[in-house]
Amino acid sequence: MNQDFFDFVSIQLQRDAKDALYVQLYSALQELIVSGQLTCGYLLPPVRKLAAFLRVNPGTVAGAYKLLEQNGYIFSRVGSGSYVAEITGSTGEEYIAAVPEPEVETFTRLERALPDDCIDFSTVMPPPDLLPIDDFKNIIIEVLDRDKGNAFSYQDSQGFKPLREAISSYLKEQGVKAQADNVQIISGAQQGIDIIAKALLNFGDYVFTENPTYPGAIAAFRSRGAKIVEINMESDGMDIQELETKIRSFRPKLIYVMANIQNPTGYSYSLAKRNRLIGLARRYHAMILEDDYISELDVSDMPLVPLKALDRDQRVIYLKSFSKIFMPGLRLAFLLMPPQLVSKVLTVKHHSDISTSGLTQRAFDLYLRKGIWQKHIAAVRRIYLERYQIILAAIGQFLPPAVICHRPMGGLTCWLMLPAGVSATKVVQEAEKAGVLLTPGTAFFPRQAPDKYLRLSFAVTCSEEILQGVKVLGRVIEAELGEI
Repeated sequence: MNQDFFDFVSIQLQRDAKDALYVQLYSALQELIVSGQLTCGYLLPPVRKLAAFLRVNPGTVAGAYKLLEQNGYIFSRVGSGSYVAEITGSTGEEYIAAVPEPEVETFTRLERALPDDCIDFSTVMPPPDLLPIDDFKNIIIEVLDRDKGNAFSYQDSQGFKPLREAISSYLKEQGVKAQADNVQIISGAQQGIDIIAKALLNFGDYVFTENPTYPGAIAAFRSRGAKIVEINMESDGMDIQELETKIRSFRPKLIYVMANIQNPTGYSYSLAKRNRLIGLARRYHAMILEDDYISELDVSDMPLVPLKALDRDQRVIYLKSFSKIFMPGLRLAFLLMPPQLVSKVLTVKHHSDISTSGLTQRAFDLYLRKGIWQKHIAAVRRIYLERYQIILAAIGQFLPPAVICHRPMGGLTCWLMLPAGVSATKVVQEAEKAGVLLTPGTAFFPRQAPDKYLRLSFAVTCSEEILQGVKVLGRVIEAELGEI
């Protein structure tokens, strides 16, 4: 038998099984990697070769490889193949989005449908009643009347030029110098992170991330075979002393940060830390990927401009999603790049999906130009400011004093630290039995995740549900404290 397939002889795919063939193959290959039978750097067989050996369609193998790459088990090199990545610890919850639609902005789990009567503190997507349906309908009609069939044609891979120009004007209002030629339209923030990872990172490169951080970024960096070094978060940004120590030792190629309303903590960087971060990146020749997660919902008295506004030597790549509080399913975001990266990023984008939906781009161009986006943001801010105030009051009233909640700078979530000895995993399980859904903090740590954090989202909960849900959470935590 061909030696290339020695490690794959044990793989038996069942065509009549409940799981699809590509999911079965994914699980089998994952087990070989986790068990150490396929080690870091192992070159996997080409798709068609393995498909012929297993007697399946090449799409089955391609789908399995895609899931493995999304979850950080393998990485690919153009023209070379797919290699086993370094597995340094748990990647948290895994992507299970259907191939070929991997770009999602939140980590999702393969789980049962949510009961109708549950209180959902886990999702960060806005509810349907907050989406600007009437405005969107009118804009779509205007685009179709104006552009006819052109609205459905492929756009330039870099994006619809009028939209890039509108985004440049919008950024200038935020204090960011921008040129349309440096804007890349993308299909959601997750695709943006993935594109930057593919454009900049090679196997073995170091990437610095905040600790905790967004799980989707961890998966994207690991899929490239990068080595992740986490920097602990403080209430005003990264621990700068730790950053200075580690940057001298590891010399990262990329530093991934959320300077405004960090996910999941809700912290925002102080001006001093922003300047120090950029200075260290300049000194050690690192690029910074700034993920502007949800800065429109900043509730502080003096909101800070994006980190990109302080960029003097084209070291910051600015990533911004419009999907989060617009219409998540439309998948629209952009990258503002240093000029030297424009061509490389454009090539990766074209290989990824050719271009983002032309109709969506044309519609959002009018949203910006007509000021509808700004109007929508103002309306959403009023609603979420009320919920923000209610959930903070409820946390103070109904949770035990030993629970620590640093007041977030805005956004849609609160980050809780539980008392010593109380397991966040157990709290999540017990709360779910009582009809309250929570997100454990373990998913947000690159490795050695502490089991003492919870993230509470108020994106879809009304005022009454917030009060009721936090009361339930308080009772669950009190019960767990009573067992210590």
